[in-house]
Amino acid sequence: MRTEVQKFGYYQATSVSDAISHLTSAGGSAKIISGGSDIISRIKNNISTQIPYYVVDISNLGLNYITFTQSDGLRIGGATNISTLENDANTNQYFAVLAQAAGSIATPQIRNVGTVAGDLLQEVWCWYLRYDYDCWRNGGSICYGAIGDNRFYHSVFGGRLCYAVHAGDIAPALYALNAEATVQGPSGSRTVSMDDLIPGITVQDGIVKENTVGYNEVLTEVHVPTPAANTQSVYYKVRDRGTWDFALASAAITATFNGSTVSSARVVLGGVDVKPHRAPSAESYLAGKQLTEDVISDAANMALSGATPLTYGTGNAFRVDLAKGAVKKALRSFNGAT
Repeated sequence: MRTEVQKFGYYQATSVSDAISHLTSAGGSAKIISGGSDIISRIKNNISTQIPYYVVDISNLGLNYITFTQSDGLRIGGATNISTLENDANTNQYFAVLAQAAGSIATPQIRNVGTVAGDLLQEVWCWYLRYDYDCWRNGGSICYGAIGDNRFYHSVFGGRLCYAVHAGDIAPALYALNAEATVQGPSGSRTVSMDDLIPGITVQDGIVKENTVGYNEVLTEVHVPTPAANTQSVYYKVRDRGTWDFALASAAITATFNGSTVSSARVVLGGVDVKPHRAPSAESYLAGKQLTEDVISDAANMALSGATPLTYGTGNAFRVDLAKGAVKKALRSFNGAT
């Protein structure tokens, strides 16, 4: 059966301020488009609250760039293609966790058009939302994931209103790298931590979502400070299929070593919570230790402490074990492992 896509308008912005002006005038009925891999999917799915009156194209505003200096770190334009990030030499050398996360996203074709900001701010892929159920995100008053099929797209760490996980791969890596994002809006620009950018379930502009970017704001840049000397990083992703799929669980870990001993670490889980999930107890435990198998196993268990998987139907407790496995695989890949 043929499904017609609902018609919408198109506007090519001439500057970031021009884009903000049009988004503001539309009062929430316009959406940003750059790569388009997510917004076009939402339009095709006819999600009732997410079909824009028109889209504002920001793909030609000079936001597709990567720069690096040792003193300043990595700066990534919001409209930078994911494949550009994946293949950037400096990203691979100094920020391996970020290059690996970018390379794990979808397919080469999607990475060639999808953008960094798009991956960070994409809508959740809960099938109840994507099939236009009247859930909290779609204007209703229930989370079907909490009482329905929650195997793949829902949190094992609880939730509020919505249990759908943040689906992006880049965000956990940026959490692990202590990155910041610059967001520009009608009142100027603001620079926020990743935790402030994606704090988990919140209500923004009257809409249930997990990021704090307003309907008339543009994520223009991500800044990643240069890691300390002797820092290694890795991203490990578990998914149902070898490509295309979202994470059933992932681990983004950075560790600074003194010889074979961990001086400090940041452990971030992806695909298991409504935001990238930091594991401070595992981070504290790893500091001052060598990565023996016992230490790695203990750290993985600590990273999933506090998990409260959903139990309705088949539930999603199996993803707790997958996440533990992702942490172990990531830690074993470090040169300091013994």
